[in-house]
Amino acid sequence: MNRVSKNVKRSKLKSALEKRIRNGEYPFGSRFPGLKDLIREYDASYVTVNKAVKLLADEGYLRCRPGIGYFVCYTGPDTAARRKVNLISSMVYYGKHRSIFRCAQKLFEDHGWEVKLLLGRDLYEFTEQLSAPDAYSVITAFNVNWERFSATIGHMVHRTLVLGHLSGNPDITSIICDEYESIRQCMDHFTALDKKKIALICSNPQSELESLRIAAWRSLSHGAGLSQEWTMDHLFSLDLGHQSDSGQRLSGLFRKWFRAGLKDADGVILPGFSSLFLSSCREEKISVPEDLAVTVIGSDDKPQQNVFFLDNNLAGHFQYAFELLEKRFKSNRIEPGSWHFCNPLGIRMFAQTTARRKAEK
Repeated sequence: MNRVSKNVKRSKLKSALEKRIRNGEYPFGSRFPGLKDLIREYDASYVTVNKAVKLLADEGYLRCRPGIGYFVCYTGPDTAARRKVNLISSMVYYGKHRSIFRCAQKLFEDHGWEVKLLLGRDLYEFTEQLSAPDAYSVITAFNVNWERFSATIGHMVHRTLVLGHLSGNPDITSIICDEYESIRQCMDHFTALDKKKIALICSNPQSELESLRIAAWRSLSHGAGLSQEWTMDHLFSLDLGHQSDSGQRLSGLFRKWFRAGLKDADGVILPGFSSLFLSSCREEKISVPEDLAVTVIGSDDKPQQNVFFLDNNLAGHFQYAFELLEKRFKSNRIEPGSWHFCNPLGIRMFAQTTARRKAEK
């Protein structure tokens, strides 16, 4: 007697349920049948049904509301849009840029858009809002595993923008800071301080965005007369793509570098973590900015005295997002997979940054 494996049963059931969702039998936002109902309808075991439904949820067809049940999140790519937009961010990131988010919300609302500000700790809290058939979404602060949205990826390509970093999907549009211009402004700033040997610290050099940053830094360093060997010795990685960002580990790396490559640098470009970096400087008896000038790309969690910051123009990112979504709404056409570069606004000291934030409030 030939037996059908549990995996085959689960796969067939999942395909059958997926087809019913795609055909509109269970429309977006509707409650999906409970496990007991599906067990009776398909004469299948609890394990088979439960695993099939979880597969549908993993691909973005369904969203589980604990204690209530599963709800349908599938949206086809050809649904009609409205002037509705979700601004999605982490609570921490929003807290640092509250005034800019308020300005972005006002910008959309002044042009007739309905705006929802969605803040959380995990992007997947907002699966239903991201898949909403009539809304666009602008994502900041979160990295996205697009496999979690494979069911609605056609919809996402049309309706989603990622701000501040590359989306991670070749079809999803990103609005990012111009890395060459960012590094050029940093290097010009160091030159004005008579600092010529500038090291670069990256979070994850394997990422596409930081690869652009590294290429710009190497080009400008070589143009300033530094050798290829020097730049190879003065590019440092925090390796945040594979290891934790614990303060103890990062502080240990900073102190190690002070005794090696950084000991003959005039300045350093940081991706963040200025408070940890400065505490390590103090432990190693390094004076900032006299011995080592520090510039942080973008905002930092805890701005520090004597540290300069490159304003990566988040307000400009939102302005760009507004213009792109206005264009998409009016024409219903997109440029899938495009990168849009936003120029930074220059270098500021901590005191200037604090004064600007107070003025914005």
